[in-house]
Amino acid sequence: MQMNGHEKQKEQSRQMIEEALFALMKEKNYAQITISELTRRADVARRTFYRLYKSREDVLDVFLQKLCRVYREQYPVLTHYDVRQIAEEYFCFWYQYREVLLLMHENGLDPVLYYHLNCSALEVIQGRMGRRAVSETDVEGSDRGAAPDTEYFAVYSAGGFCSLLFRWIGTGMIEPPRKYAAAVSDSILNFIKTAV
Repeated sequence: MQMNGHEKQKEQSRQMIEEALFALMKEKNYAQITISELTRRADVARRTFYRLYKSREDVLDVFLQKLCRVYREQYPVLTHYDVRQIAEEYFCFWYQYREVLLLMHENGLDPVLYYHLNCSALEVIQGRMGRRAVSETDVEGSDRGAAPDTEYFAVYSAGGFCSLLFRWIGTGMIEPPRKYAAAVSDSILNFIKTAV
């Protein structure tokens, strides 16, 4: 889908604002950054900012939604659930954004990232599993009645991978992504073998 001139301009303004936010976060705490500083650094008018965003928090939300969408769209349907493949793709993808993730961590914004990863988990799992992801099962005692099997698996899987991502971020993401993915997947598979 090709963007028209207005859409391109909006996207360029978004990118300039995102870059300005992350540049400012290198200099000061996120909580201290004002919209005035952000628009000055991005070289955009305040009204442009408010056409695109509601608040400073909205900049992060839109950016993370975009990253989660890119992640969902980047990887094809799996022929089978392969922990090694998933771990490598997951950690290699997020390593591309190492600088941003570390900045967010330093600014106490891990819960914002966790929220977006968790919100996109079901769509990611359904996208990776294709048609196999549509079955439903009754859940006794659930307020929601019937819940998709994959919803529970998605939340479980996302929680585990998010925790592993945050562990890696907490260590500065020094270990290369493929090495970290191999250690994670080998550990998970070895545990499963011994636990069964």
